[in-house]
Amino acid sequence: MIHSVREMGQRALLIEVTAEKDRPSLLAHLAEHPFTGQLDAIPGVKTVLVDFRRRRDAQAALKQAKRLKLRRRRSGAADGPARRDAAGKDPAGTYATAENTAREQTGDARPEVTIPQSYAEGLRLEEREAVLEVLPAAACQEPGQTLVQDMGRYGFGGLGVGRAGPADFSAARQANRLIGNDDSAAVLEICGGGLSVRLCQTSILAVTGAEVSLEIITQEPVPTSRGGTEVAQTTERSRTAPGRAPFWVFPGEVLHLGPPQRGVYSYLGISGGLEAPVVLGSASTDTVAGLGPAPVQVGDRFALAGAASRFVGIASVAPTPLPLPQETTVLRYVPGPRVEYFGTRRAGAAGLSRLEGQPWEVMTGSSRASLVLDGDDPLTRTQPDALPAEPLMRGAISIAESGQPIVALAEHPVTSSDPVLGVVVREDLSLAAQLSPGAEVRFQAVDPETLGALSSR
Repeated sequence: MIHSVREMGQRALLIEVTAEKDRPSLLAHLAEHPFTGQLDAIPGVKTVLVDFRRRRDAQAALKQAKRLKLRRRRSGAADGPARRDAAGKDPAGTYATAENTAREQTGDARPEVTIPQSYAEGLRLEEREAVLEVLPAAACQEPGQTLVQDMGRYGFGGLGVGRAGPADFSAARQANRLIGNDDSAAVLEICGGGLSVRLCQTSILAVTGAEVSLEIITQEPVPTSRGGTEVAQTTERSRTAPGRAPFWVFPGEVLHLGPPQRGVYSYLGISGGLEAPVVLGSASTDTVAGLGPAPVQVGDRFALAGAASRFVGIASVAPTPLPLPQETTVLRYVPGPRVEYFGTRRAGAAGLSRLEGQPWEVMTGSSRASLVLDGDDPLTRTQPDALPAEPLMRGAISIAESGQPIVALAEHPVTSSDPVLGVVVREDLSLAAQLSPGAEVRFQAVDPETLGALSSR
């Protein structure tokens, strides 16, 4: 009943069953007898994507999965829905969000995925003793979107809930490490810059990710005498703060983040971590599914989740990857699992050759969900058979009907009917997220074990 087992990226397997009715048995087996290092099992129509903690776990499970013997179960057995395709709808046409009743492609009723009322009430930021208050952006700046993010939601893919989390997880992790926080502490993700915040108590902050100017404004009293009467006046004094390094901000001071000079997403962390409501185990905002805190607005106030750390500034301050201006960005990827959908009898890897053989331009439709690319020579699908909806993972390079590649990012759909030609390696996912519209991209196939370039086709 196991039709095939394919590697997908560096740390995942795509297990395909012979018939759709075999999928519940596979999911039940993976729930009762998970592989070593298994993080999540996400179902499609005839496939299940199994994600692993380490590559060696995926390699060990590859042989085991091929030998699996499954016993078919009656319909209605525990199963997770294949929730969304690239358009944000499930294959049956029902719009898929975490609040909707999940339905299988055949229309069978599935378990509801609802947010408990206690979570729903917690989505609004509470007025508490604040350490940070969001101010209007400077008059000369266009404010960008600011979201609360931590490392995201894990283990809910079978229920149609994606991981979300920061677009550039390397930069978010570095912001926390610079100020002594745990990697999972909540930070602010700023898209496009233009954020101003006032600190209400002495704090240690760090800003990573996109290159932005950091200015701290201090209001200082200046005693002035008029006609023998002292008049209270203030004057502004400013200083710059370093990027990718911890710095102090004192009560009443205002921090301004300017627009990005390079990159898209910046991350503001504060020692102690931001307090934010937790939904399904994470404080991340998922704008597609409508989960987590609402986008940050002027007037929002944040408290600390814990005490400021004593271990500040001991992490490496090496910059996280950013695209170089006016240069082509190379994204490394692991081919598969659906190479055959773009091959021919004579050239099985024809699609890979076309993917790598030309530059691709980042389009304005790109977002936290995906990197949308456009090229002069679209890929041609050579298999006429429709592909049943399959699970997606971060970094998956799916090929749209137009023949243009779409790279899945933080808020990617859980499933898609577009075949996946390859998966961008984890080491380049942050770089992909920081690409702005108009940037030029090329792809390079690599060995998943060594990341060494594969021979040209």
